Parts: sequence; structure tokens; C-alpha cells
Amino acid sequence: MKTNLMQLLRLVLMVVAIAGIIYAIEFMERGIAVWFWVALLGVGFVGLLYTFRLTQRRMARARREEERREKKRSRRAKR
Repeated sequence: MKTNLMQLLRLVLMVVAIAGIIYAIEFMERGIAVWFWVALLGVGFVGLLYTFRLTQRRMARARREEERREKKRSRRAKR
């Protein structure tokens, strides 16, 4: 649940960052504001990739544990 909430928060921040980039390019004279929003977008993207990989690892670990349990059950049933 916490991971899903964090992914949603990052996604919202990435949308805000895109809007900020568009705003900064249109209405601001200095380029530092654009780089701030680009950096925020990059951080959000890296965070989404990290949480995706973390979720995939967790699912693979659960799948392996379930396979081990099934092997143990089948060994006990054969005896």
C-alpha cells in the first residue's frame, strides 16, 4: 500500500514538473527555473523506476518461496 501511494505521489509530482517546465519556458526569463523543473522530473522518473524494480523483486521472491513450499508439500505427501 505504501509503495502504491509513493508511486502515485511521484507520478503527480512528475505531471506538476512537466507543467512547471512549460510555464518556465513560456514566462520566465532565467533558465534556472527550467532546470529546477527538469531536475524534479528526473527525480520522479528515477523514483518510479526504483519502486517498480523493488516491486518486481518482491514478487519474484514471493513466487520462489511459494514454489519451495509446494516442493516441501509434495515431498511430504510422497512419504
